[in-house]
Amino acid sequence: MARRKELKNIAQGIVSSFVSRNNDYDGYWELAKLYDLSKNNSGAEISIDLLGSTIYPYSESFEPLVYIWQSKFLKILGSRSIPAKWVNSAIIHAKFDVEYREQLHKRGMSGEPCTCECVIITDTGSKYSVSAGTKCMPFSRAWFQRSTRRKNF
Repeated sequence: MARRKELKNIAQGIVSSFVSRNNDYDGYWELAKLYDLSKNNSGAEISIDLLGSTIYPYSESFEPLVYIWQSKFLKILGSRSIPAKWVNSAIIHAKFDVEYREQLHKRGMSGEPCTCECVIITDTGSKYSVSAGTKCMPFSRAWFQRSTRRKNF
């Protein structure tokens, strides 16, 4: 039987997948492309609403990405027999150029510190929030190589 507290594990999985170097969008590291979106909007925090299918700041080129994450989220809920009506809100936040944290001092990682957080609020008002830190650099075709896992959008 499904339980609402499983949503914390789901939030953890989403964040882990979101910051992964294997997380591609149009064949390139998704976080780097989102970093560019942030930089082009005065360093704004990126927010992806998994239920409302929106991204802030808005960019038409990122609409497919929003639908991909919404689809993943709903698929995970279904696989755990969690009714979507149990979730009032599910949002992924990405902040770039944040203060350094101890876990971000990883050797061999290039870029600026970045934190990603998934916040899920249930129909009963419970809040499940999980965050992870990494380093990220702005997208550059010269620096990043296109993945062979690329899907056409």
